[in-house]
Amino acid sequence: MLFRAVLIVSLCVAVQSDYVIKKYCRNVVPTLCSIHQVMVEPCLHGPQFCSFIRGKPYGIKVDFTPHFSAENLRLEISGDHLNSDSYDVIKTTKRVCDDLLVCPLEASVRHNFELSLSMDIPSPGKFPVQVKLWNEDDESQACCFTFHAKVK
Repeated sequence: MLFRAVLIVSLCVAVQSDYVIKKYCRNVVPTLCSIHQVMVEPCLHGPQFCSFIRGKPYGIKVDFTPHFSAENLRLEISGDHLNSDSYDVIKTTKRVCDDLLVCPLEASVRHNFELSLSMDIPSPGKFPVQVKLWNEDDESQACCFTFHAKVK
């Protein structure tokens, strides 16, 4: 009986989280970073886009390999909720090395990080979300990708 309950819960979690279709950001050199996988939990309607309910917490897991080393990192999540190629900040993390990753970040070493995100965008709709991680000492060294979200 316990096995069945664990199996059902596992299947429910697997259905709610999904790898999203991601694209490299246009304004960042894509050869500086390999983005292997991005998972959003929960992600209804994935992998094309994830539906978010405003104010509810969601988890993002990123599996990547930077092709640069860094001592100090910044992370910013932004959204183009007006679909005008103008991204507004959704979340900024100043202490990436203390909270999300072990630093110094080594070049060509695969890393993972997880973070929590709440979409508090003022207007509902479907739009791209950009996740950017960069070296504070050389802003040209960055990992950046986008995925699509729909906020209800």
